[in-house]
Amino acid sequence: MNEKTVYNTLQDHQKNETWELQSCFKVFLEWAEIYNSEFDLKIPEISLSVANLKRSCFGHFHPGHNGFGLRKEIAINRIYLKDREFWTVLGTLLHELLHAWQEEYGKPGKANYHNKQFRRKAEGLGLIVDHRGVTEYEKNEEKSPFLQVLKKYGVSVPNLPESTHKKERGFSKMKKWECACPVKIRVAVSHFNAKCMNCGEIFKKVE
Repeated sequence: MNEKTVYNTLQDHQKNETWELQSCFKVFLEWAEIYNSEFDLKIPEISLSVANLKRSCFGHFHPGHNGFGLRKEIAINRIYLKDREFWTVLGTLLHELLHAWQEEYGKPGKANYHNKQFRRKAEGLGLIVDHRGVTEYEKNEEKSPFLQVLKKYGVSVPNLPESTHKKERGFSKMKKWECACPVKIRVAVSHFNAKCMNCGEIFKKVE
């Protein structure tokens, strides 16, 4: 049995097994796929758990492999499920998924779990995270893909206060693309389809 089948089998079990967290897992797994698709995260395996974690955290990401040999385990703190608004739990899920994204494609910090790369990625989606991992949210929907996706799928969010966290300096939604020449350009769209007039090659995203 290959690893991809293991992850699919685990998710099928979590969604179909008759138990107290069945409906919870259905929702979380559905939203994990929504984020993966809407934000183009391309996380190949999603290992999700709901567990009693420390009261100081809403969720946790386990780098590498967990005790079952599964990669990138994301845990949502069970003790807060009834007390928190649904949209904030979805915010925690996205936060932890971004750790999985960084482990797959980026450079996770060793001394700083929420390093600059992570904070910039989160900020680009509307999550304003400080170096300790405390998460606040961009209140302007036009600047928050997170809020836009919640609205798209019918999740209500109250009026948010201004974030007290400092935003990352130099943050930009501009992405670098290059052709075979290579000519380098930056554009503020996630899907860019253009051909270089010199070499005739399609521009490819490099960051």
